[in-house]
Amino acid sequence: MLLRFEELRKVGDVYINPRNFRVEPLFIRDWRDLLGLDEGTYGPYARTIYNPGERFLAVDRKDEKLAGELEALYRELLRRPLRFCREEYYRYQLEVGEFDGLPFANGWPGSGVVLVGEAPGRKGCGKTGICFYRDASGMLLRKTLFQLGVNPDFVYITNVLKCNPPENRLRGFGEGELGLLQRELEILKPEAIFAIGRTAEKALKRLGYEAIYLRHPAWYVRRGVREPGEEMLEEYSVIKEAFGEWRF
Repeated sequence: MLLRFEELRKVGDVYINPRNFRVEPLFIRDWRDLLGLDEGTYGPYARTIYNPGERFLAVDRKDEKLAGELEALYRELLRRPLRFCREEYYRYQLEVGEFDGLPFANGWPGSGVVLVGEAPGRKGCGKTGICFYRDASGMLLRKTLFQLGVNPDFVYITNVLKCNPPENRLRGFGEGELGLLQRELEILKPEAIFAIGRTAEKALKRLGYEAIYLRHPAWYVRRGVREPGEEMLEEYSVIKEAFGEWRF
């Protein structure tokens, strides 16, 4: 589950995980080239540094310790999925997932910045195991962060629910989901938490966390937005303020 920073390779202005590529990309200048890569040619995880076997980025030994604790929590989810997921959600997740395991989270535990979404999307995280990836909402979020100067792979992203609700129809959350999220946040001890969507906001309030609410990218997608515009960039600029400058 651990991905060490020194295993990445910088190409142009972005970082890639060479193990995510079926073939070497000929030319990448910036994030636009990266997000424009064809999955059929380069692989389903070519546009991120993560994959189901490498979910937590470690820059130093402290990150490695955090990653180990997060992996242990993930293993507990795998051993006792019905403790943390509704049975109907879990069964549906097994149908839609195209990877071994379950969705959980991905990112840099030491970033101090945590984005909490609502649930894995049927065409995105539910299929790939990587949060906010591949589907329209996920790619819009990634484009927005990149345009703001934040690599989306260098924050930590998770969801309230770890399994995809049938047909993406979310019907609340239970104590099991809340308990798992609380333990995850206790490990991370983030400096800033962002609630992506109302469900995430409600869950974090129930747990007693102060979080900055942001409209879910799906809100923009439903209105025909596919590229980050001024409104979304202004709303999400608070993530850039919290993250600061990449210092490695």
